[in-house]
Amino acid sequence: DVDVVKQVNRTTNTLDLITSYKANIGRRNLKFQYIHNASESRRIDPSSSNIIDLYMLTRSYNDDYRLYLAGALPAEPVAPDSDSLRISFGTNLANIKSLSDEIIYHSVKYKVLFGSKADAKLQATFKVVKNPNRTINDNDLKVRVITAINSFFDITNWDFGDRFYMSELTTYILNTVAPDLANIVIVPKQSTQVFGSLFEIQSKSDEILISGATVNDVEIVTAITSSEIGANINSVVSTTY
Repeated sequence: DVDVVKQVNRTTNTLDLITSYKANIGRRNLKFQYIHNASESRRIDPSSSNIIDLYMLTRSYNDDYRLYLAGALPAEPVAPDSDSLRISFGTNLANIKSLSDEIIYHSVKYKVLFGSKADAKLQATFKVVKNPNRTINDNDLKVRVITAINSFFDITNWDFGDRFYMSELTTYILNTVAPDLANIVIVPKQSTQVFGSLFEIQSKSDEILISGATVNDVEIVTAITSSEIGANINSVVSTTY
């Protein structure tokens, strides 16, 4: 019956009056129903339990990068960052992902092969042998070889983490340029590398292989010899005692 609020005093172990609060008798014997529904933009568990790494290649960046390799753009284009990818694609993906999913956006990393814009250890020269029974201009043959290489590295033929095999490329070039081409090999430009070191190249899970080769990386030779490919042949002499 006292219209006051009291607080326990731990020192004296008594109830002290708190005049800043007022107690009022409320209603009783009420029946109510409590329903808790989380909205679409909120989740009951605030932590994401499923992290999804999404690797993306935008068409505009792909087109610009190929123009850069061809010399049409002076500077290497900058890949879109995670925030710009989220802004461009996050709204549509949010409608189909689960509430516990968290999407991390990653842009593609191009791994350039062969040309001067590639890493030094990946630069190479294509040495080709013309068909002696055919009459063809050297410059025209170089252009056709580069066209075949670019077609082989078309974006529709590659995915993240793919492995490059030189045997597949040489077969494709020979079939495309036939019958004007007799033979072709790839020779590393770096002096510390040996012939065959670029016959197999693995890309990472966030990389796509692309060719940076130009006509300057194609050399017409009369034959594929040890001197042309830079192979050192050591003679072994067997002596019987």
